[in-house]
Amino acid sequence: MMKSLLMASLLLLSVNSFAGDIAKGKKLFKKVNCALCHNADGMGKAKNGKIALLKGPQIAGLDEAYITEQVIAIQGKKRKTKNTSMMMAKVKTLKPAEIKDIAAYVNSLSKTRFVGMLQKK
Repeated sequence: MMKSLLMASLLLLSVNSFAGDIAKGKKLFKKVNCALCHNADGMGKAKNGKIALLKGPQIAGLDEAYITEQVIAIQGKKRKTKNTSMMMAKVKTLKPAEIKDIAAYVNSLSKTRFVGMLQKK
């Protein structure tokens, strides 16, 4: 019984450690100026899926883990395209906790969950 309670407590603590802070994320979203390409509502500026410099895709509603993974990949130059160069300049100094906070905020922008370009369904 005690062992089960301990395991349940550890699981809850580990889940919370991965969640970002939406309020902090909102401030960071504005500070980094994500809206420049993705709009203030996160719905993106790309028309008909045509991504270009300053015309980013919809990010509102994306899974927090996916957003975090992609931003870290851009920071580490593992995801590099002609359209990620602007984003690299904006995210290169973000700390992991700040990325999680932004991811939590972006996820909260839509009640409809959205699957990203590289995200498995």
